[in-house]
Amino acid sequence: MKFRSPGDPMVLTKELAEMRDELTPKQIAFAEHLVAQENRKTATECAILAGYKENSARITASKLQSPKEFPKVHAYIRALQEDLWNKYKISPATHMRRLHEIGLRAENPTTNDVSDFEMKPDLKTALAAEISRGKAAGYYEKKEKQSGRGIDSLSLEEVDNMLKQMRKEVIIEHKDMSVEPKTVQGNDKPKQSDKQIP
Repeated sequence: MKFRSPGDPMVLTKELAEMRDELTPKQIAFAEHLVAQENRKTATECAILAGYKENSARITASKLQSPKEFPKVHAYIRALQEDLWNKYKISPATHMRRLHEIGLRAENPTTNDVSDFEMKPDLKTALAAEISRGKAAGYYEKKEKQSGRGIDSLSLEEVDNMLKQMRKEVIIEHKDMSVEPKTVQGNDKPKQSDKQIP
């Protein structure tokens, strides 16, 4: 995938061309640098590249992106971004096709790949591409492990809710469970005979 560089000629739609005609050359350059260098250069650096003074580039870059202060520049930047996103957008079909092409090319490089890049068949890359296709199709769905949380790790509220749920699901008879204490003689005492030992 080739990314658009600041120096590359920009193919403008009629709508973009009309928007561009309402801007100054510096504003156009700033907007195009900002979109082309997204995540590679700051807005301040793009303002300097567009020809704005270094000591005021940060403030200028901020103002140029403001829909209140420069609505036409802001709209042009958004339109350029949308155009670029549409150019490189991904869909399930294009994603699957691209992975398939990469896998086939890694497995069976073309004669140009062999001569220009000294490529050899690479089964690891082909396998990785095929696994990625399978994941994208949902064949390798991860089954979540259920952690066995003990009652000790539950909060008092969670335990209370759990008990309420159990009472709803299981029939628990509430009887008077009070027990009177009884004396029980253990078996470990030796039996006494009728005869007393002096």
